[in-house]
Amino acid sequence: MSVVDRLAERSARTLAGSMPAGVGRGELLAVARRLAGAPEGATWWRGRDLVAVARAADLAAVLPVLDEEREEPRLAALVMAAVGIGIQETADRLGWTERTVSRWREAAEAGRA
Repeated sequence: MSVVDRLAERSARTLAGSMPAGVGRGELLAVARRLAGAPEGATWWRGRDLVAVARAADLAAVLPVLDEEREEPRLAALVMAAVGIGIQETADRLGWTERTVSRWREAAEAGRA
């Protein structure tokens, strides 16, 4: 599949608001909190904007600017993995390579995240 085809497919899903069944913005924020180790109700934790992370994981939302130094893109990729969004779609959405996203997921699964 060409890059143009992937972008067109992603745009169509985004316009349709395609998220895995039962996943809403509140759920994404809850997952971001859990993965970051943040307390219930937190919107910022240890310098990370959890709301921006949740919005980045929401395929129907405008992609916010994520702070690489605070590892917000990595956290967003892990949130997307937790709700069942694939590696390719995650990489395309966040602007990282599939290999980088795979490494973040592998590290998290191994407990090194």
